[in-house]
Amino acid sequence: MILESEEIASLWSRQMQKGYLKLAALFALTRGPLHGYKMMKLIKELTLGVITPTTGGLYPALKELEEEGIIKGEWRAEERKKVYEITDKGKDVFKKAVEKHFELVSFTRNWISKELAELKIIEGVDQPLGVMPAIRVLLLNEEASIKEKIEALERLKAEFQRLAILFNEMTSHIDDRIKELKSDE
Repeated sequence: MILESEEIASLWSRQMQKGYLKLAALFALTRGPLHGYKMMKLIKELTLGVITPTTGGLYPALKELEEEGIIKGEWRAEERKKVYEITDKGKDVFKKAVEKHFELVSFTRNWISKELAELKIIEGVDQPLGVMPAIRVLLLNEEASIKEKIEALERLKAEFQRLAILFNEMTSHIDDRIKELKSDE
């Protein structure tokens, strides 16, 4: 069976989301102990709906995290729920995984930007990504004040607005390139 481009991209996106599920679960647990259903809702909320876990995806991930000593689960008979909590090892793993993620995102962004610039789809590659410091505050700085978190969210919003302008410019460059290629036919 041959898949269409959009189907392949959607499949890859779902696979990437699965890879981020454990990280998202740890992120949710940095907020405090949670049972599975509440964790699913919080992950969806924290990721603005980008990651929407299912029970079939979350519970096996939680089992693996528990077996690795990254989280601990405690059955609460009175609530008839298993409540999960991040361990000290889990906090350390989370911080290191987020840092590795930032390294990968930075490398990938620079690499793709360079390639797009060479194809004349965008101009230049030295566009700083202001999202990373804001995300670091939101993800890793548990002691950040409300004011610092609001400032981080405002920086994040401004960066997304800047990216929207950049994407519009990229779309325009792509249209120009398509016209150029069609005229060469």
